[in-house]
Amino acid sequence: MYTQGGRTSETTDRGVVVESLSPTGVPSSEEEGMGEAREIEVEGSEFSFSPSSITFAQGEKVRLTFKNTGKNPHNFVIDELGVSTKTIPGGGSDTVEFTAGKSGTFTFYCAVGNHRQQGMEGELNVQ
Repeated sequence: MYTQGGRTSETTDRGVVVESLSPTGVPSSEEEGMGEAREIEVEGSEFSFSPSSITFAQGEKVRLTFKNTGKNPHNFVIDELGVSTKTIPGGGSDTVEFTAGKSGTFTFYCAVGNHRQQGMEGELNVQ
């Protein structure tokens, strides 16, 4: 794990690079030249995600912002890719950057309490 210019980067045991942005979400000028990330925004509330299905290309750099539009705390997790946002209160958001090194269909979900069992999950397709 390393921190540079407001970003914390970590490579998971599955070979996925996950980066957490600073609270401002603004990279430093030296990082801007590292390639553009595709911006994806996912909203979560009691007990669903919107959109509930996301597709992107294998090897594509993704900057995913999870916005909690509900009242209860929620998060966004993709186990197979080692991706997870912080658990955030209603009205909050968290941003993670990652590059999926493998293709497939993966489930994303909220890991808070029994939210997943209540239907708070969706599908990620990496092609």
